[in-house]
Amino acid sequence: MKLAPGRPARIACVRSFSFLTRSVASQRNFRILPLAAAVVASAPVSAATALLDTITVTGAREPVPLNDALQDVTVIDRATIEAHAGASLESVLAEQAGIQVASNGGIGSVSKVFVRGANSDSTLLLIDGVRYGSASIGGPVFYNLPLEQIDHIEIVRGPLSSVYGSDAAGGVIQIFTRRGQPGFQASGSATVGTKAYGAINAGASGGAGNLDYAIHTGIQRTDGFPDTNPHVPFGNYNPNNDGFRQTSASANFGYTFLPGWSVRVQGLDARGDVQYADGFDPTRPDLTARSRVETSSGGMVIRGKLAPDWSTTLRYGVSRDDFNTDIAVNAFDLGRFTTTQQIGSWQNDFVTPIGTVLAAAEQLHQSVTSNETSFEVDRRTINGLQLGLNGKAGPHAWQANVRSDANSQFGHQNTGALAYGFELAPQWRIGASAGTSFVMPSFDNLYFPGFGNPALRPQHGRSEELNLRWKTFTQQARLALYENRFRDLIALNTNFLPVNVVRSRIRGASIEYDAHAGAVTIGSTFDAMDPRDLTDGTRLPHLARYSVSLKADWQFASSWSAGGIVQAVGHRYDDALNVRSLGGYGLLGLHCDWRLERDWQLALRVDNATDHHVEPAYGYNAPPRQLFVTLRYGAL
Repeated sequence: MKLAPGRPARIACVRSFSFLTRSVASQRNFRILPLAAAVVASAPVSAATALLDTITVTGAREPVPLNDALQDVTVIDRATIEAHAGASLESVLAEQAGIQVASNGGIGSVSKVFVRGANSDSTLLLIDGVRYGSASIGGPVFYNLPLEQIDHIEIVRGPLSSVYGSDAAGGVIQIFTRRGQPGFQASGSATVGTKAYGAINAGASGGAGNLDYAIHTGIQRTDGFPDTNPHVPFGNYNPNNDGFRQTSASANFGYTFLPGWSVRVQGLDARGDVQYADGFDPTRPDLTARSRVETSSGGMVIRGKLAPDWSTTLRYGVSRDDFNTDIAVNAFDLGRFTTTQQIGSWQNDFVTPIGTVLAAAEQLHQSVTSNETSFEVDRRTINGLQLGLNGKAGPHAWQANVRSDANSQFGHQNTGALAYGFELAPQWRIGASAGTSFVMPSFDNLYFPGFGNPALRPQHGRSEELNLRWKTFTQQARLALYENRFRDLIALNTNFLPVNVVRSRIRGASIEYDAHAGAVTIGSTFDAMDPRDLTDGTRLPHLARYSVSLKADWQFASSWSAGGIVQAVGHRYDDALNVRSLGGYGLLGLHCDWRLERDWQLALRVDNATDHHVEPAYGYNAPPRQLFVTLRYGAL
């Protein structure tokens, strides 16, 4: 029996600005694909410029060259983030392979991120190693994270519960705040755009001797556009613009106090004022619902060597996600909901002849509070123990992880993962991996008065992957074939109560290609998946079977560059019954950059250049054509 979709508005509105976030993109055609294909086809691939390798830490909880990582990892660097000034974090993530994003409007709107077809609550979000999200509704929260405070982002696709515990079933997205480098650097930027968009950011960073530091702050605002149209369900339509205001700051300090020993303290704070559609009152036609949201995350890390082959890391961090309704148009006031997460860990890395052995102990404490709702249980503690092995010898590379989590609500949860890679030739590597995962039910699903089910069990998953990678000095490509199976997914029965019944299977393929060709850099991604509800064979909602992106950048003078990106997404179903279908869409983005002087840059970007109307969910609008101009100062 297919479970009824949807959820009573009282539950779904909590922390979500509207009744269920519908995550299906809609638009009609792929007419701009031939243009992008022509751009890519015209680019030669013959330059000697090497593709830079970087270090990633998320997949193994220790530094690993990206070229050696056995998981499917993407690193989004600072230059890419700066090129998206005025955009949201979610729009940057949506350009990456294996990721689909759904949003209830423009910047500052509620959004959900799906990694390889896994539910949005199956993605773990970290800020400098500290968990961040909502334990009330479940899952990460992206809409109030400011791009300008981010140095780089690591995306790891595939199950990582054996490394991080609960919620890392589809993958992990880790955000790193900006750090200082030797010397002194001042930076700043000013961006203006359509819909009365404006932003100012400034910062200072540097380092000398044993100390490095970085402090950055920023403000941004926009009048926005109407996020909803008359199709939106439950009477949430409001024709007024939905604006967004935000102030943010970050700080990052590092100090080496003994040879081989260092301490780092880092923090991020963002405070937003969000307008959203919550119905329309004809007696007060200018009234729009508004909430205040606050994101904060901070932590301290001490690292050092106890012996030549023994490194230790102590970490403590706290994050807080706060949502507070100021104005509600309808009769229901969402009130205030706050999630606090505290995490402490002790990690030890031992260099051995068979690789680096990792042994870690971790404690996570989650609590939720509300001035409107009293939860039967409002806190939980998870104690985790982890062992890992990461090594390489000749053409062989391997990684193994096992973890046991003792949960104050659900008892012991055990997970494991194994990955292996083999170099067929210097440019070719084949690999395989398998892993298990689990996701804890949210406090809303467990205990929300009248709509919770305290008997819910955690979701469990099993995933397998085969991959093939090819890399030269100027080009690289990766093919991944995967299958994810999940059981005990939480769905709603005919009485709109959450129950564990749904089993799902996602089979997919992901292809990535990047190349440096003289003055031209090109890249493309292609994703195909078959996301199925095994209960009745229907396709899982919110997920397109096909998506593709094509991008090209051209440095046509010493101080000028230009480029563009095309994204196309196939049709999706907006409901679990596969009744309401929304068409696919294509988006074209263009940009041009001019280096005025060594430290000054002027940038122009156009999003949705063809001004296509896109309905990312039934009754919700994506941003129309938008133009942004940025003047930036600082070493680039």
